[in-house]
Amino acid sequence: LMGPCITKEKESEGPSRIAVLGATGQQGGAVVASLAARGKKVVAITRNAESEKARAVAKLPGVEVRKADLEDVESLKKAFAGCDGAFVLANFWEGMDAVKEMRHYQNAATALKAVGGWRHVVMSTLEETATHPKMQDAPDILQHETGPMKVPHFDGKNRSHKFFDGLPMTYLYTSCYLENFTTFFACTEQEDGSYQFTLPLGAGPIAWTILEDVGNMTAAIFEKPDLIGQTLGSSSLHCSCEQLAQIMSKATGKTITYNCVPWKTFASFGFPGAEELANMFKFFTDTQEEFLAIRDLRRCQQLGGKLMDPIATFRKLPLRFEDPASS
Repeated sequence: LMGPCITKEKESEGPSRIAVLGATGQQGGAVVASLAARGKKVVAITRNAESEKARAVAKLPGVEVRKADLEDVESLKKAFAGCDGAFVLANFWEGMDAVKEMRHYQNAATALKAVGGWRHVVMSTLEETATHPKMQDAPDILQHETGPMKVPHFDGKNRSHKFFDGLPMTYLYTSCYLENFTTFFACTEQEDGSYQFTLPLGAGPIAWTILEDVGNMTAAIFEKPDLIGQTLGSSSLHCSCEQLAQIMSKATGKTITYNCVPWKTFASFGFPGAEELANMFKFFTDTQEEFLAIRDLRRCQQLGGKLMDPIATFRKLPLRFEDPASS
């Protein structure tokens, strides 16, 4: 009786040393912090090991920073050496190039397979949008050798899964970060002194994620070998944009409202990526039921522990408030 118990306990500890790609970015950084907080040994991989962010990461307990570039398979092999767990993430938004992003995933997979000995690999990913029946009226954003893409930063990730065939994978679908209100989404000042954000997200609930939660969920996945071969979703709350505006108002003491526009209007705004984001928002709203179902909050909580409080999160975040002239 004792034998299997000991083995199971040992197994539940998961990998002994976990490599994290994108370790100085938002999501990778959250994963490193959560793994370190759980006492795991972490290899934080970044292109610039001398950056301020890399130095901050290196101060976390049990964390070693190694330099590698997703364009360079040999550098990845060296960075992965001695690890038996890995968190895989590429950065689409640097250059907004799905072809490059897919190449980066292929390079990561090639290096992982060359190193070998993996107990668990987790990939941060998203759904395929182009083949979904509800997206047929959305324009193609990119013509790609794998077929047209409607939301390249979703489709490129999903079509990269094949590179990882044969590895002990768990795929984690993320959702829209509240932290996007510090970068992509701005609250614009109105004539009456209130603020408004404009998104084409209808009136229904959307899945939102707080980075710390996705870090905690990812760290927990590594402790559960039974999740190998599975696809999970991550989310911190499901709420409408109107409800989110109320949460933001409560957190900031400012009056913040939601201005709902049609997705085609949003696509016409003309900033880089506007059409792609419009298609993404259409995917959120038009596939709402299945999108929320895979990001089931009860399951997220069972996995990552108590979910972060959105009001407390918004209080800490440097939200983007703009006057109309600058937007």
